[in-house]
Amino acid sequence: MKTSLLVFSVLLCAAPLVADDAALLSLLDQKCADCHAEGDTEPTLTAGINLTALRSSEEDVKSILERVERPDAAKGRMPKSKGQPGDPGYVPPLTSEEFTLLKGLLAATAPGSVTGPAPAAPKEPASGNTAEAKTKEQVPVRVFVPMTEEVKIIAEDVEKLLAAQQPFARYLTLTNLANLRDDKGNPLEDEGQLDTYRAAIGKLVNSLSHEGQITVPVAVDAGRTIYRIDLRHYGWTADEWEQHVVRAYPYALRGVDARREGEIAQATRSQAAWVRADWFTFAASQAPLYLKLLRLPDNDRDLEKTLGIEVNANLQAGRAVRAGFRQSGVSQGNRMIERHEIGKYAGAYWKSYDFSPLERHGRHDLFRSPLGPEGAGLTQNPDREFAHDGGEIIWNLPNGLQAYYLSTSKGTKLDRAPTEIVQDRQRRDGAILNGISCMACHDQGTKYLKVDEYGKETAELLVDEVGPIALDAGLDRDEANRVRDLYVSQERLIEVMKADEVRFQKASAVAMPGFNAAKDPVVVLYKRFKADVKLSTLAAEFGEEDGRFIKRLRDTRDKDLETIAVQLEAGMGFPRASWLDQFNAIAKGLSYQIMDFTPMNYTEFTSGAAKAGGNEGQAVLAEGGKLTIRTDKAHYVTDDLLAVTVKLTEGAFLRLYHLSADKKITQIFPNSGQPDNFIRGGKEVKLGVQKEGALGAGEFRFRMGKPFGTEIILAVASPVQFADSENLKFAEGEVFKEFGSEHDLVAASRRGTKGLTVETQDATGKVVGLRSAPVFTARAVFTVADK
Repeated sequence: MKTSLLVFSVLLCAAPLVADDAALLSLLDQKCADCHAEGDTEPTLTAGINLTALRSSEEDVKSILERVERPDAAKGRMPKSKGQPGDPGYVPPLTSEEFTLLKGLLAATAPGSVTGPAPAAPKEPASGNTAEAKTKEQVPVRVFVPMTEEVKIIAEDVEKLLAAQQPFARYLTLTNLANLRDDKGNPLEDEGQLDTYRAAIGKLVNSLSHEGQITVPVAVDAGRTIYRIDLRHYGWTADEWEQHVVRAYPYALRGVDARREGEIAQATRSQAAWVRADWFTFAASQAPLYLKLLRLPDNDRDLEKTLGIEVNANLQAGRAVRAGFRQSGVSQGNRMIERHEIGKYAGAYWKSYDFSPLERHGRHDLFRSPLGPEGAGLTQNPDREFAHDGGEIIWNLPNGLQAYYLSTSKGTKLDRAPTEIVQDRQRRDGAILNGISCMACHDQGTKYLKVDEYGKETAELLVDEVGPIALDAGLDRDEANRVRDLYVSQERLIEVMKADEVRFQKASAVAMPGFNAAKDPVVVLYKRFKADVKLSTLAAEFGEEDGRFIKRLRDTRDKDLETIAVQLEAGMGFPRASWLDQFNAIAKGLSYQIMDFTPMNYTEFTSGAAKAGGNEGQAVLAEGGKLTIRTDKAHYVTDDLLAVTVKLTEGAFLRLYHLSADKKITQIFPNSGQPDNFIRGGKEVKLGVQKEGALGAGEFRFRMGKPFGTEIILAVASPVQFADSENLKFAEGEVFKEFGSEHDLVAASRRGTKGLTVETQDATGKVVGLRSAPVFTARAVFTVADK
């Protein structure tokens, strides 16, 4: 795009953060990210930490340091901790060395500055486990493991097994994550993070098990990055592995060591005896694979039959425990929870009856109609049988861990719960996904604590609210007795919930030996896989040590791979939801073989998943709306005229940046002719006149020419205005804003985003709270060539 009319006049004022200190990165990741990362959004700052939430003024800095220095048991101590040393959820306070690092970071960042160097890759906090106590001297230097070595290790391990064991041996690998390196060759994932991923493997495979015992996967290499499992230990068949896992596995690169690959396949009788643990964790903790490996039926009645539970008989005999609430932390309306004993083995079966807030009358009012569901046989009066809108089920597996199920009012299974009935407040879209959302919420088991209005967990509020009100609602004698039998006291409710929680925690401790963290490791590894694919992860995706792997893409002289390279070099990531096309293109371009597979219809990506492909891109906005950007063509030649169209389905503040083939960045919207950057929902923004001749006021043309190559237009939307107001003003004769020496398009897009203040009141009456506004990006990619 020719830029002869453009003036370079923007001063970028954000102060950079110190980001190359490994100890500091580890501190932020392990101790701060759990509270200061912005949910599912891509972190805007160093080491996966949203520092807008960490500090914004000198007074905030003092407050943070004061809270970090509080004694171990003091209220409000940071990092947040639950219980005493040794309890699940306990996080030790910062050491004096860590406090010094944090103090130095806060002192080095100017108050109000919210931008620093983009992280090499979004990372979850590692853990609060025992690995944190290791010193640098105790942790061995991690050796890079190329794919040839990975295949060799697996082949040698298979060979050592008994002939009867080999057909059931499968492997989950963390090699790609352990191999991640920065541009200096230092590991990007420390041992604490890898320990979290190791724990995730142990917990997940046992959470999908049909067997009565916990079996911990076995590390077969010195670096503990390759783990062997035996299908029989989890009640899985070899056919299930091939049909459900292998058939959907998209990252099976072959031809690395054909002889050993053949030996592994022959011994294990599997086309893919080893798969990446991050992919497996992502895929197997959500539908459809979660349902298939657990062999879950299509409705809750069949599930109850397999568990030996007679729900209606239990209700009629008073052998169930119930409690109802007007509001809960998940349900939008009334909710009733109900517990049954599993008939086939020792364990609990909990189900909820959830009600839409849109229907709070008649049989949708649990307080008026407490003796449902329909057909339970608890009353002769149909008007007393509640009519719920959906439900969630949690039950103990034979080994003591938990499984999960979402259903409609008729008991039909759901992969994703309706957000108008129940919501996961930790996710941007609010959706509860069967499996992973339940694991995140119930990481410590059944919740016998309830969250109060200040976010504090307390047992005092966990009191049945339905029974007392229903008894005063004109029930007859039999109905009143049913209510008294089923809706139990607070003491009884907490007693059974605590017992179920202890059962789960004991099983978890066996599945994850030595691991003790406040956050579920399966959720951590799930999000690690879901994060955008960045340049820092690309080489590791292909098992390459060479940090200049990007050069190999360019050397292919393939235009598609050059396009990918340009975006990665610009600091951009590819959404995991749309990464497979790029992965396959790279594999083909670099002469790798990739095994045939059928792409899995992940629940995570079935609703509003972001896309990044060609000259049209889109992103999902905060409330489920959509941002779409497109150019009129994907390929241009000299003297072609380009047109850009952007549309938002909900109101937001918008900026558009152009990255030229020679790495120059220009803000093309807002501009002197279109200075207002708030876009109403449903409105389109069009840039570029596609006709010759005179131009009207505020009009301009984008005429294509040198430099030739791949170019990008990035759309950035935010629900609040950008803070660097100088980029909203234009001097006389100035058409666009340009960034003269800026090479990182992602950093440019994030500059000056205001923090969206979210105020709450704590128990003392003090108004607190601050978080940054979410930023949503989409891009159009096109090429420019000579005639």
